[in-house]
Amino acid sequence: MIDLQQRSIEIIKGWQFDGAYAACLSFSQYGYSWLRDGAWIAHGMAAVGQTASARAFYQWGARTLWRYRAKVDSLLAKLARGEALLESDYLPTRFKLDGDINQDDWPNFQLDGYGAWLWGLVQFVQAHDDQALWAETRPAVRLTVEYLAALWQSPNYDSWEEHRDHVHPSTLAALYGGFRAVESQEAGIVPAGLADLIRDFVLTRAVAPAGHVMKYLGNEAVDANLLWLAVPYRLLELDDPRFQATLTKIERDIHRPGGGVYRYRKDTYYGGGEWLLLTLWLAWVYLERRQPERARPLFAWAEAQATPTGEMPEQVGDHVLDPSMVDYWINRWGTSASPLLWSHGMYLLLKSKLKD
Repeated sequence: MIDLQQRSIEIIKGWQFDGAYAACLSFSQYGYSWLRDGAWIAHGMAAVGQTASARAFYQWGARTLWRYRAKVDSLLAKLARGEALLESDYLPTRFKLDGDINQDDWPNFQLDGYGAWLWGLVQFVQAHDDQALWAETRPAVRLTVEYLAALWQSPNYDSWEEHRDHVHPSTLAALYGGFRAVESQEAGIVPAGLADLIRDFVLTRAVAPAGHVMKYLGNEAVDANLLWLAVPYRLLELDDPRFQATLTKIERDIHRPGGGVYRYRKDTYYGGGEWLLLTLWLAWVYLERRQPERARPLFAWAEAQATPTGEMPEQVGDHVLDPSMVDYWINRWGTSASPLLWSHGMYLLLKSKLKD
């Protein structure tokens, strides 16, 4: 039987270039490095002792972000003058592996990855007492905080590159978690009270009458990315009634009994399949709630979706939400992404936690 942990490490290392993790080189649209995906891949790699790989990713992120400091300065200057921003003014959600920005029409104005990068970097620095890495990345951290502090209330694409005109609690949770992490390392970098302001915004604007947090402001459905509210970003604690209500609705609406977790109920991307990384995320929530008996079946399901050669896909299509949309995406971009490095990163993370 294949050692899926070792195979995951091999796949991730094989698609890491000068620190950058390619999301999925075998899929036409994913031959780039996302800060969000990369932060979770790095976190998973560090959890199983692959610290050199994780450290290289954070170094690459810092180099790449610092490279575009003039772009951030220009954006901040336009805001100060009261000028409207263009889509091209924003930093992208994905970079080429050499740090270049691709000049295409991808849905780029997306903030959650920047919060995830901050959070993951600080976790690594503190877990390994790597003050040299902090000194090296600190200028890019400052730049990223300035960028996010100016834009956090702006509607932007969610973590799935959708809904540009809305504000997403999962994105705000990533920013909150990133800011809190930076504060714990060096408080003066983050404007005083900013994290609290973000939390208050979510709790006053994004809680549905039924008590759960919304997919986005004005949409009372749930999205699996709302698990991030508590794990890991702690905008809400696990025992907060608002998170408990959100978790209950996720379990009811988008977790297939005996199977995996969908992104959201109206998902049509490749028909809307069950996502491995989100299934593993729900397992992580259960572990944090001291419910390993609920986490292990989810982990086992995700593990069972690996191919015989140990490749973990983005999603599986056995029980899609909208079968009519499967061929549309295959005809447009080819078959669904596999292996997806984010799936492998989350597998490594949960594998390490189930050993604890």
